[in-house]
Amino acid sequence: MLKDKLNAVLKIDRRWIFLALAVVLFGAIMHPLGLISNKISRDTQSAYDFMNKLPAGSFVILSLDYDPATSPELNPQAMAVARHAFSKDLRVGVVTYAAGATALIEKVFSVVPGEFKKEYGRDYVIFPYQPNAVAALTQMASDIYGIYDKDKDGKDARSLPVMKEIKNYKNVSLVVCIAGTSMPDAWVAYAGDKYGVPVIAGVTAISQPGYGPYLQKKQLKGLLGGMKGAAEYEYLIKTPGEGTSGMDALSLAHVMVAALIIVSNIAIVILKYL
Repeated sequence: MLKDKLNAVLKIDRRWIFLALAVVLFGAIMHPLGLISNKISRDTQSAYDFMNKLPAGSFVILSLDYDPATSPELNPQAMAVARHAFSKDLRVGVVTYAAGATALIEKVFSVVPGEFKKEYGRDYVIFPYQPNAVAALTQMASDIYGIYDKDKDGKDARSLPVMKEIKNYKNVSLVVCIAGTSMPDAWVAYAGDKYGVPVIAGVTAISQPGYGPYLQKKQLKGLLGGMKGAAEYEYLIKTPGEGTSGMDALSLAHVMVAALIIVSNIAIVILKYL
């Protein structure tokens, strides 16, 4: 009797396993459980603390340089950082040097500003895509309007209230670069090291280890790594989002797979002695 049941467990149709996994993933995504531990990584905590200390009205550049391929990891980071900035009444200027980021930026800013009743042109501005990042970053050191004289809609950037008293890096309190490319390196080199602009980076999980030296040398004020970094930041701002639900789904999937492996191995061991 027991032998038949154990054999049935080992021969279960894999389609039932796939169905169970799909249910677990869908459930976690639709109803985040907040499984992320309150043991936040030091790098994420540093990023949060730096932005949290900025006085209201400070101007922050949000450089969103990722495409659809890396958006599952990086879009939640962008939304969490934008939420934090608006909750602190910071002014936000959005730039990008990734051609595929334009639609993703529109998606983020079609949602987040409304949550805080922020107004385009007064509280934030989105600048058009620039193909030459080095030229843009170099120009902004002396005059931002030398490269960004118009916003994405062609409006005169100087006339926008959000840009009041903003001329160059001296007026920028922080740069947050969330990228699936090497753009954080450029921000550190052309703005951070050269002009003392504080830089925070958000990168994919696979790229995260490469930024260790920047953190050790204090060239980065903080770092968000992959979906886990997004979930940690969401935990800190007390607003669960795609990062939290994504980490919940991954965690539950791993638990389910581990449970199946354990059960099947126990069944095999027992069958050996029956």
